[in-house]
Amino acid sequence: MARPVLVAPVILAITLIGAGALYAQQAAIYLLAIDRDGAPLLSLRASDISITEDVGASNIVSVRRFGWPLRVTVLVDNGPRTSEALVHYRAGLTKFFAGLPPDVPVSLIATAPNPRWLFRDTKDKTQIVRGVNLITTDEGLARFSDALIEYAERLDVEFRTLEPAQLPPYLPVLVSISTTHQDGSSVQREANRKMITSLLRHRVWTTMIMVAPGRALTEPGGLPVVGPDEGQNAEIAKAVHEVTRGRYVPVTGSGTSALSSTILPGLAQEIALRYIRQMTQHRIVFERPANANGQMRNFSLSLFNHPGAKIVLSTDGAMP
Repeated sequence: MARPVLVAPVILAITLIGAGALYAQQAAIYLLAIDRDGAPLLSLRASDISITEDVGASNIVSVRRFGWPLRVTVLVDNGPRTSEALVHYRAGLTKFFAGLPPDVPVSLIATAPNPRWLFRDTKDKTQIVRGVNLITTDEGLARFSDALIEYAERLDVEFRTLEPAQLPPYLPVLVSISTTHQDGSSVQREANRKMITSLLRHRVWTTMIMVAPGRALTEPGGLPVVGPDEGQNAEIAKAVHEVTRGRYVPVTGSGTSALSSTILPGLAQEIALRYIRQMTQHRIVFERPANANGQMRNFSLSLFNHPGAKIVLSTDGAMP
């Protein structure tokens, strides 16, 4: 999947590596145009755009506004070692949800002792506040990878009828807040491999926030209690981060206040900006020259009539 590219000039000339959608005689590309003042251009026309490749110019078939909304799900570890961080979880999530656009549906899942909904696909502010306040520490171990697997499986079911080239009705956004300590999941390599594959296939935008809390002591002066599977959460989170090209945010046990002061509020701002970009792009359908075949070479898109504009291109509608 080609990564979108942000450029400053009015004329864009790039090669979209691996852009399978640009093999066909008639193809589509997604464009976000931002004027010199930073505002999205909302009414582009075919006469504003030129697309060329080595063998000649393409014919612009249509240009239409395309909005691809977001849906946000948060997984939060409320296991036995999270009691000291709980106040920062609640404060941070309150700011996080308040900072998101009001039209974005949100869900919150506590992962201990088993993944369970605190609220699901809601825009109701009262329900959101009530659900955040329901986060309490549970004595049962959280189930980090089990929660990720269940999330991916729900997407598999929801999107199972989509054709390979068809975009889902929304772009999934996943935020996971977990600890790097012992977990109660039934960790199976194949199940986790399938989960990560599904997250990639469904274009999930992931943020893995991993908290390393202080270790409890067996007794005063004794050695820390170390579970046999500690550290697995961080490895799984890093794999998710690398494959989906998301974010990995390490947090120390003494730094959990950053969840409420900077990390979660800042993440909400990023998602809000992503939402604006997703909802103000254009879908351009074009026909390649009659003698064109195979992948486009030296793809070039030019934007006219909007001096100083910046543009972002994507082959799949997922704007950065």
